[in-house]
Amino acid sequence: MGCSIKGYGKEGPLITDGHPTGLILNHAYGIRDVISLEEFGGEKANLIFLRNPWGKGEWTGAWSEESEEYKRNLSALKKYNETLDIDEQINFEAKPEDGSFLIDFDEWKDLFSTLFINLDFPEKWTGVRFSS
Repeated sequence: MGCSIKGYGKEGPLITDGHPTGLILNHAYGIRDVISLEEFGGEKANLIFLRNPWGKGEWTGAWSEESEEYKRNLSALKKYNETLDIDEQINFEAKPEDGSFLIDFDEWKDLFSTLFINLDFPEKWTGVRFSS
């Protein structure tokens, strides 16, 4: 699965309210995980874990690696990580510029305009493409 932000003729970084977001217009991001997390304080957070395939350039808003949300909930993220198979685990401790980041689902929904889903159907099946 993947997603992107339609630039409507614009290229480059996405700027909202005069601030760079770390996201790039007309660029595909891979969806690595969807996380429902009980935050510190008991509230529920619905998060999307994305990766920029270029390996650089990350979201700078809420739930980014330098944000208060991330720092405050690091232990809950680690606890979630322990529930994953070893080959699916996420290194929440290290903070390299690797293009991977968390974003709140509602914020993702407001910023991203396209969702890509690819299923590998058997050859005997037929497919239909829908466009909105």
